[in-house]
Amino acid sequence: MGNVFILQWKRLMKHPLVVVMFLGLTILFVYFMGGSQGSSSINVQVYSESLTKEELNIWIDRLNKDDSIIFEATDYETVEEEIRMNEIGYAMEIGAETYQFLVGREDERLPVVDQHVNQIFREQVRLETVRADFPDSEIEVREFLTVEGMTQPEDSGTLNRYQLSILTGMTFYFAMFTILYLQINVVEEKKKGTWNRLIFSPLSKTQIYLGLLSHYFLVGLVQIAIAFFILTNLLDLDLGTNYVSMAAVTLAFIFTIVSLGMLISALVPSPQSLQVVIPIVATSMAMLGGAFWPLDIVDNRFLLFIAEFIPIKHGLNGMVDAIYSGLPLSQLLQPIGILLLMGILFIGIGINLMERVSNV
Repeated sequence: MGNVFILQWKRLMKHPLVVVMFLGLTILFVYFMGGSQGSSSINVQVYSESLTKEELNIWIDRLNKDDSIIFEATDYETVEEEIRMNEIGYAMEIGAETYQFLVGREDERLPVVDQHVNQIFREQVRLETVRADFPDSEIEVREFLTVEGMTQPEDSGTLNRYQLSILTGMTFYFAMFTILYLQINVVEEKKKGTWNRLIFSPLSKTQIYLGLLSHYFLVGLVQIAIAFFILTNLLDLDLGTNYVSMAAVTLAFIFTIVSLGMLISALVPSPQSLQVVIPIVATSMAMLGGAFWPLDIVDNRFLLFIAEFIPIKHGLNGMVDAIYSGLPLSQLLQPIGILLLMGILFIGIGINLMERVSNV
């Protein structure tokens, strides 16, 4: 096992372009994506179909009494386009005495915004009622009780669930690419016939497979660890301290992807075919598994059913629950168990097919 493991690392050192490229893509994406998600303030686009521009600006001034929520005036066409392109999750329409939200995707910050707006509207309605009852009196609003709260600074990097899902999903996506592309070496050895010579060498098959799989496993683990190191240290984003749960989900996900690579390597006939298959498999799995967008916005039941068989979906859900919700390991047994079951099935079928090819 040790000899095979060291041999794979020597081979990687001679041709490190693939790993360096995907590691670089991971770092760049996580750095720029994570850096753009660091603000803790909430921006809300506001438009009106019935109010004039001056009346809308008056409402904007009333709503912007809280610095943590920033309301910006816009128009319906701009809002519709931004929601359609998934640039914003929701916007608010204001009328003379009512308001409503135009929602494109679920956002956990929406109830906070709704509560704030509802409070402002209720206060304004009460003022208008009192002014109508006492038209000759001057009504003045005074604060008799002030509550001071502690908020995190804007550079603290607190991520919401959607942002965390995208960052984690893309980290897993690039790690999947790296692991699968490394296994092109196995297909090349099958094509050249060196795989059969390796199988019939004094090394046992268990040592050979463990040496190969542990190499791919460690490379994927290092890549994900570097990405999370950038998130926590260079970008100052808070990923919590639930390290046991995070590590368990990550290890289970990497094991599943390594096993999937072994299965794909056993099925494809040539390295060129594998180079075509890998982008299709990795990208489609990332799309269906929620790495590019949250599955909450998907209404198609068939696609949601397929997503249940995608490893990245369960790895992503487990990681987000571990970081965002702080769930202990005992409450993450379902996604971890599903990943391990998938990995066992993949590697069992893959090694069986590899052995059949070797015997032929």
